[in-house]
Amino acid sequence: MGETFRVHGYTEDQLMSMKKDDLRAVFHERTHHTIEVYYYRILKGSYEMPEDYGAVAEKLLEIWERRGFPMDPPDIQWCIKYIDAARRMRERKDPGLVVTPWESFTEAEAEIIERLIYGRKSIRQFKSDPVPDHMIRRILKAGLYAPHGCNVGCTRFLVIRDPEEQRLVSSDIPIENCVMIVVLQELSMYHTLRFEKFVPQNLYFDAAAAADHICLMAHALGLGHCWLTHGEETQKKLREHFNLSPTMTSRNHIIIGWPDEETLKSERMSLDEVILN
Repeated sequence: MGETFRVHGYTEDQLMSMKKDDLRAVFHERTHHTIEVYYYRILKGSYEMPEDYGAVAEKLLEIWERRGFPMDPPDIQWCIKYIDAARRMRERKDPGLVVTPWESFTEAEAEIIERLIYGRKSIRQFKSDPVPDHMIRRILKAGLYAPHGCNVGCTRFLVIRDPEEQRLVSSDIPIENCVMIVVLQELSMYHTLRFEKFVPQNLYFDAAAAADHICLMAHALGLGHCWLTHGEETQKKLREHFNLSPTMTSRNHIIIGWPDEETLKSERMSLDEVILN
């Protein structure tokens, strides 16, 4: 590829000087769009394998390694597995990719999932008992594993326990005796991929999916929670107080604690009413 190598309009020299998070986002996205999207279609014979299949992601891996960035994080290993499989396919060998098996739920397990989804409700009053860190980490991991457009990987979290810092967030309900999780996004990664031009809606969908997973895991662990949103004033306060980068933007926040109220579960319209024929 040499000097003609470009990704999303960026030259090799620009990729060599690009901010680590932004390069990581490009690496994720190109592995997804140039290998993963076509991989299973090629195996099924419904898509003809390009001669340079996987070459772009392989070059990005080389740049990542040349810059001395770690190779062992799970997201980088995910890219490497696809790159290795694509290279073997170009060599007309078995790709050797050990995939994650598809496992359907039993009826009993599906009923538990339904209990989680249909039983989840917002709680706004909490006991003063502290929420252990290990539970918060488990909840954050659920948010991290939410669907994320093109595997960009821009989601970040602020865990705020200090009541004074929690007051930085504008809210129409009292916030006390809780842990606050703020879902943020590093927008420089989106800008590098020019998502604001092509898929601007992803900014909000990605954050919403993370918040939803956080709420479901909190409920599963017996914790009360309430998903809330905020605007530009709160975004500015959080950025200044926590010395966040100018491109780090908060999207929503979830308050979590041990429930200190019983509420009437909200209901929805009947399913038949919302299915459009």
